[in-house]
Amino acid sequence: MRNRRRFGIAFAAAVSAFFVALATGQAQESRFFRIATGGQSGTYFPVGLLIAQAISDMPAGPNCAEPRCGVPGLVGVAQISNGSVANMAALQAREVEAALVQADVAHWAFEAKEIYQGKPRHDRVRFLANLYPEAMHVVARRQSGIDTLAALKGRKVALDEPGSGTLIHARNLLTAYSLREADLQGVYVKADLAVPQLIEGRLDAFFMVAGWPAKPVLDALASGHARLLPIDVDPAAGPLKSNPFLTKGEIPAHAYAGIPAVPSLMVGAQLVARADLPDDLVEAVLTALWSERGQSILRRGHPRAADIRFEAALEGRSLPLHPGADRFYRDRGLRPD
Repeated sequence: MRNRRRFGIAFAAAVSAFFVALATGQAQESRFFRIATGGQSGTYFPVGLLIAQAISDMPAGPNCAEPRCGVPGLVGVAQISNGSVANMAALQAREVEAALVQADVAHWAFEAKEIYQGKPRHDRVRFLANLYPEAMHVVARRQSGIDTLAALKGRKVALDEPGSGTLIHARNLLTAYSLREADLQGVYVKADLAVPQLIEGRLDAFFMVAGWPAKPVLDALASGHARLLPIDVDPAAGPLKSNPFLTKGEIPAHAYAGIPAVPSLMVGAQLVARADLPDDLVEAVLTALWSERGQSILRRGHPRAADIRFEAALEGRSLPLHPGADRFYRDRGLRPD
């Protein structure tokens, strides 16, 4: 029930678009385009809201010379979810039209590998666009004395909720440091719920895979009671070798005020969609997203959304392209490999 309730929440961008359509006599022609995102405190939700705004049928505005902008009759809706795993399940069940998903989770679900081993393939999902890199954040309470991931043993640690990509990566990373999930006092809550517990001393650390700056990490660090832990290259070599969608990198020095660059692991965030969406609809959605108006909405809306670039749209692709997306990119000079 919890997941279904979360998927049922629609937000202001969709509601306002609907009433604009109603006021202009187009409501009877409108259709919703639901985009599953993540928790409100993460990066998927605000970026999903911007994508919904970019593709929605709206009156003419900045960077739009036409009478209307966006996809005619389309109302984009960003929906809260538990994250990548839940989003792939929702797409496979045709509960949403599109979703933001970690590249590796999408690949595992489609190929029935890793956590999906022995389960039916999520074969009703296709790739639309690469978005931006996400980083593994490991935040520890300063007074805990934890300065490496190995020191998490026996500690109370928030690993995110079931259905999240963060939980998968947290488990894999712990294994790289010779730790089992049972070696920790695991707490399965989103990072925004973990922050007050960490500040109050009721929690020792939390994991979060997100684009920077992530609000829960900002809040924890701003309190003065938290620090970002580095992810060392040597222990992380195992996950890097086994996961082609994972790369080493760093959370840059400018991401969080007063915090120097921190070594981390990166994974791509991707926009994916149901395979049964009409080709013309997918092409129209991508046309709106990559238009000057769409790019302006992204650039002005969120630091990570500003990293979404057309020339990188096909990088790190982990699923087959939707036929409508294939046609769109080929017509604009990007050749899918």
